[in-house]
Amino acid sequence: MRLRTPTELLLDRVTTKSTRLAVEVVCVLILLIAPHFLSQAQAIPSAVTPVLTGLNFPVSLKFAPDGRIFFTEKDTGNIRIILENGTLLATPFVTVSPIFTDGEAGLLGIALDPSFSSNGYVYVYYTDRDPQNYTQGHVRRYTATGNTGGDQVSIFNVTSSAPNTIYHNGGYIKFGPDGRLYAQVGEFHQSSQAQNQGTMDGKILRMNPDGSLPSDNPFAESLVWALGIRNAFGFDFDSSNGRLIATEAGPSSDDEINIIVKGGNYGWPTCTGPCSPHNPAFIDPIVDFNPVVTPTGIATVEPNVYYFGEWNTGNLVRLNLTSTGSIVSMSQVYTQSGGIIAVEMGPAGKLYYSSPDGIYVLNTQFRTPEPSSVPNLVLIAIATVGATTVATTVVYLFIRRNRRSAINDLNLGAKRTEIASPRITSRVDRFCFLGVTALGVQVLRKSRGIRPRSWRVMRRR
Repeated sequence: MRLRTPTELLLDRVTTKSTRLAVEVVCVLILLIAPHFLSQAQAIPSAVTPVLTGLNFPVSLKFAPDGRIFFTEKDTGNIRIILENGTLLATPFVTVSPIFTDGEAGLLGIALDPSFSSNGYVYVYYTDRDPQNYTQGHVRRYTATGNTGGDQVSIFNVTSSAPNTIYHNGGYIKFGPDGRLYAQVGEFHQSSQAQNQGTMDGKILRMNPDGSLPSDNPFAESLVWALGIRNAFGFDFDSSNGRLIATEAGPSSDDEINIIVKGGNYGWPTCTGPCSPHNPAFIDPIVDFNPVVTPTGIATVEPNVYYFGEWNTGNLVRLNLTSTGSIVSMSQVYTQSGGIIAVEMGPAGKLYYSSPDGIYVLNTQFRTPEPSSVPNLVLIAIATVGATTVATTVVYLFIRRNRRSAINDLNLGAKRTEIASPRITSRVDRFCFLGVTALGVQVLRKSRGIRPRSWRVMRRR
């Protein structure tokens, strides 16, 4: 075995200490630079602003031309008004009575007439029970005088095919760009009715504002616009392409988003999700969810771009389609505690949604997953790599100088001076370890909201 020379031993010591010093320099640089970027990430304002909280299950909302928000409380029968300045009026616009509110029943939908500014018409969808315990769905119209509703008129009525039903009531209503009133009616938990063209259960309906039959509906003497619907909570129109897009809640699998067409049959209960094998008699969903998320309200924010809510997860999701209805992308935008119910596009290009106890506004410029920290975490990584590169270069030059100095010292018989005492180095090591650990925890906290939609199954047909 060859014995190492004093010169080699000294060079090893210098190199070891220099390497250790390099690690400590990089550590200190990271701890100095990273907090700045983390603080910038924390300073980004929330994408969501509460309009009002402490509400009683606001299940549907619409906007008057003067800035007022009309919304329904599912279980009280109250139609409430929020003024443009954010004040909730203490006295309800009107209280709908009698109503039946068990399960998914109650005061469910609201729509303002396209000519609301001149006629003051407010439409609501609600449920009640007849003496034989059959659930009934109604569309009723009120006339607004200031902030008070009166002059009620019955527009539409439907009765469940079986008594004692509390689920699958539907109830969302909205005026289309054609001036007709569209309504989602569930199959009242009687699945076979969705394929019965002679009933209005499990259908999307289209009617004139007074409840009469439009002459251009697809089926003779029928308000039915589309059938094969299980239970739905929201739809919207895309004026750029005439598209009607709707959510539908599945059973224990296969929630859906559908493009609704005139006379279309969406398969329930024959098919759950996309038909397999494909059945040309039915229209498959553009999005099929497994596991289920219970999609609720949906709104068009720009051509071919839609935001929808999820009740199970509380996620607000951005869906981008091609002009032909194929999926371009789907990404989570925000997560609301308690679940999301209504989703509506409001004034000034802002998106509104409701939860069981509040109404919130989201600026639609936020179209990427939770805008809290993605760019800043990238900057942290870039800064760290940059700092490491600089520190490595400096330490490399330092090592070269020390190696030369050590050789010269040996040649001259000089005594080598220690670079740093073990005690100081040990303290620096502990400081670096604790600091980097704390920094890692902060980065993980900031990145918790960034969740790709990889768990979601999407089928495109």
